[in-house]
Amino acid sequence: MKSQRLKQNWQRSLVSNLLKYNPNVKKLLLLLILSLFSAQGLAAGCPDGSEPVKNVSADGTYFVYNCGGGSNNTPSSNNSSSTASTSSVTGIDRYGGRFEIPEDAKPNYQTLYYFLDGYLNQWDKFYKRWPNEEYRYNIEKSKTPYSFEFDLRDNKDVKNQIQNTALLSYLLYENGKIVVDEITPKDRFGELFNNQSKLHSQSAGKSITSYIVGNAICEGYISGIDAKIDNWPAAKNTLYDNQKLIDLLNMNAGDHKYVTQNGIINSNRWYNSYPVEDILQNELQGSKKSSPKHNYHGFLTNLIGTYVLHKSGDDFQKLLNKVFQEKAQIEDSVFFLKQENATVNDKTFWNQFYGNRYDYLRIARAMLNDWQQDTCEGKYLKSVYDTAILKNKRYSSGFRLGYTKKYAGQFHAHFQGINRPIVMMDGFGGQIFVIDFEKGRIIAIQAIHDNFNFETLVYDVLKND
Repeated sequence: MKSQRLKQNWQRSLVSNLLKYNPNVKKLLLLLILSLFSAQGLAAGCPDGSEPVKNVSADGTYFVYNCGGGSNNTPSSNNSSSTASTSSVTGIDRYGGRFEIPEDAKPNYQTLYYFLDGYLNQWDKFYKRWPNEEYRYNIEKSKTPYSFEFDLRDNKDVKNQIQNTALLSYLLYENGKIVVDEITPKDRFGELFNNQSKLHSQSAGKSITSYIVGNAICEGYISGIDAKIDNWPAAKNTLYDNQKLIDLLNMNAGDHKYVTQNGIINSNRWYNSYPVEDILQNELQGSKKSSPKHNYHGFLTNLIGTYVLHKSGDDFQKLLNKVFQEKAQIEDSVFFLKQENATVNDKTFWNQFYGNRYDYLRIARAMLNDWQQDTCEGKYLKSVYDTAILKNKRYSSGFRLGYTKKYAGQFHAHFQGINRPIVMMDGFGGQIFVIDFEKGRIIAIQAIHDNFNFETLVYDVLKND
């Protein structure tokens, strides 16, 4: 056991030292060392006594060793089992060609490193038009970025999990100051992730989109959360036409016969890959509303964002600038993506957001300030909190989402056992931003995978106060 641990430490140290070279040789060195590790992992040979066969991965970035001459890295659907496609004992697991690490997986260091590199630097593997700026909604940095104050204290739990899990960043903001600030060190993932790294929001972008809705209401583009989705040609003859905005925000639109979290039912198209109007005009034409019930999925958020785009018209960029430059006071540029198959001219919105670790905190701080100062935007946040509905059982039990009982206008809310207003922006893989309005507290977490202890890092901080 001890020798194995020493071996792993040597391997990690070797990778870390190699990464200090210039970027042009980094990938070659990683390829060589991962090949070495994989070969060592299969040194004992295959179960039948034969030698493993060396192949190049599907994307050409690393070697895989397989018994029986087969390849374990053939791309498959997003529904692939998390146990499939392991390249080697110590190598990279692609999980059947998925773009993300499954929640139930137990990824090793090499796998975590590989996926993080993809998330940050190699999005062309996942999105055809990346990084073409015509397919983004860009917001430039604020002319007056907010400067945080610090009163730092050690947190042994955070330090331990930063060193031993997929956790990348942990920020605790209390009473106007950052009191805990931990980021993955150089010898773990710090060669890839730093204070300037713009990591995806995943579903935390749903909550950020909701905040844009609140600002759109306060700017007069939409009358309020009870406004009807009408006079929008794209929604005509669909179940969403003439529905209240709050029902869409709460994912309570009666659309469960047509849309699930996995895509559009009658076509199996993934809604994050296609323009909103395309789906409305094809799969959802003639659709009828069913009895409302909480149906969590991303298409509604994309629809809401596209509706704001429609209502604000030529002022959409102005609205985004107001939210992020004036209110959040971001220190670096941020952006939303369009869907992969959208064209330059498509009027569509995807809630996938990118920003650095401190700018995510600045956005949460803007929400906190609005709530505490009872601004127009703060009144919006309070109204969606007060109209929250019970979540679908799938999203109200198990895992970290089970700590919240209700869904409040694209926020997870009403923490179990805590009787004060708290909302959580939650994204796949551990993108978590929790706002404790009464205590003036924000917990901001970013990760590659959610194998860290949510109860210790978040819930206990909220409850044991």
